[in-house]
Amino acid sequence: MYTDFTSISWEEAVRSFLIHLKAVRAHKTVLFYSVQLGQLTQWAEQNKIPLVSFGKRHLDEYLVYRLDAGRSQTTLHHDAVCAKAFMKWCQRNDVIPRSLLADYEVRDAPTPPKYMPSEQDIRSLLNAVSTYWDITKNPDVRYCPVAKRSFHRERNYALLLLLLDSACRIGEVLNLKLEDYRTDAQQITVRESKGREPRAIPVSKECAKAVDAWLKVRRRIMGNVPKGGDAGWLFISETGGIIDQCRFLKSLKSLTAFAELEGNITLHSLRRYSLNHLAKFNLLAAQTIAGHKDTRTTLIYTKIDPDFIRDIHERVGVVRGILTSKQAEKRKRLV
Repeated sequence: MYTDFTSISWEEAVRSFLIHLKAVRAHKTVLFYSVQLGQLTQWAEQNKIPLVSFGKRHLDEYLVYRLDAGRSQTTLHHDAVCAKAFMKWCQRNDVIPRSLLADYEVRDAPTPPKYMPSEQDIRSLLNAVSTYWDITKNPDVRYCPVAKRSFHRERNYALLLLLLDSACRIGEVLNLKLEDYRTDAQQITVRESKGREPRAIPVSKECAKAVDAWLKVRRRIMGNVPKGGDAGWLFISETGGIIDQCRFLKSLKSLTAFAELEGNITLHSLRRYSLNHLAKFNLLAAQTIAGHKDTRTTLIYTKIDPDFIRDIHERVGVVRGILTSKQAEKRKRLV
């Protein structure tokens, strides 16, 4: 059967590709490809480049166009990766006869340094959860009802502790249901994750205590809700529904500002902090807890500081072991 590849437009191919992504990938991934390919499509159509003819030379021209427009090297890397993935899908699904980008070498983007919170930063953040809702420490909340202050204090403290304790992504924690948290086993089960594979993560006694305290507040609030009205989210908004990630991020920014912390502490910083500590003790355990399929991904979260290297160096004591053995051998010969 003959296929007229020249008749297939960029818009039609991108639409089909995004439908495929919606079926198999996370929502954020779909949005990412939608934005990247939307700009590529607009450029290709303006320059009258058919989809079937789009090759290495055209991608180079597009990347230079993006660079001249002030885009970063990281953005250019994403542009090239998205273009290659899209063209590969088009070839596999008979949208084009072959991908002219099959052997295009994507240049690695420089990795910007990621901020690693200190232990003092985390202490200050957790302390701010309580003091922020204390009218003697923060007069701005004096008109807020006592029940509301208690709600946010207990919920946010338990939520932040669980993020730190489990090294989970914020979306994974906000999607937890009541049945996903087992008080007796001190364990949570992450069912909706980026890797699409559920995983069981232990919870420390200290974290479990905070979550149990929050659940008492939750039961009090949802006690009068009619049967079937509670969706069963472990952490709920003021209206009893699922918490919006953007709104919680705003709450975190308010807390970091109140604690006079640096503005580069994000929700993902908490995951980075936890995985950094876990990986220093056992890389495989950190990988399992994080839900990474490759250890190299876990290592991205790791920052080996000089004090840690010195501590390990002292524990191993290579020279100390040699000299100690030599002195013991001398004493043995003298005896």
